[in-house]
Amino acid sequence: MNRVRMRSLVRVFAWTGLTSLGGGRSAYFFDAVVTRRPWVRTEEFVQDLTLAQLLPGPNFSNLAVLLGCRLGGWRGGAWALAAVVGPGAVILAALAAVYFRVGFTPRTAHLMHGMAAAVIGLIVVMTARMVRASIRTVPAAAIAALVFVLVGVLRVNTVVAIALVVPVSLWLHRPR
Repeated sequence: MNRVRMRSLVRVFAWTGLTSLGGGRSAYFFDAVVTRRPWVRTEEFVQDLTLAQLLPGPNFSNLAVLLGCRLGGWRGGAWALAAVVGPGAVILAALAAVYFRVGFTPRTAHLMHGMAAAVIGLIVVMTARMVRASIRTVPAAAIAALVFVLVGVLRVNTVVAIALVVPVSLWLHRPR
């Protein structure tokens, strides 16, 4: 298990929690712990992200705990969660106080649309990085395509699609 100094872990995770946006937040983690610092390999990050998305609860918090545990044991997981959630909770409480005091103007909606476009860009970057790291074989590409068709084209419920595809994926990727 890789170990980093707890102070460094908390600083990086708090900065990620403070500066990251919406659905693209995983890209911030990738940049922080894979690209900028050699703390985690891409394959390890993809494993942790996959597990974080399979577990109940917010993916970003789940990912913080998994990466924190990988980098600093159970203490690292607890501190990583606190560091990631803390800044957002403080900002949310402040914005809620402002909102309930004065409300938001129609101009705010335009700002949110601009920020949404930035988040979509981050999601596209993250997806491209995950594709390079995860889909290296024909069976992996087939599984990804099958899930895409089931959920995206046929509109099968995500839980049902995963329940159908996971046994096939496990069988295709079983140890030889």
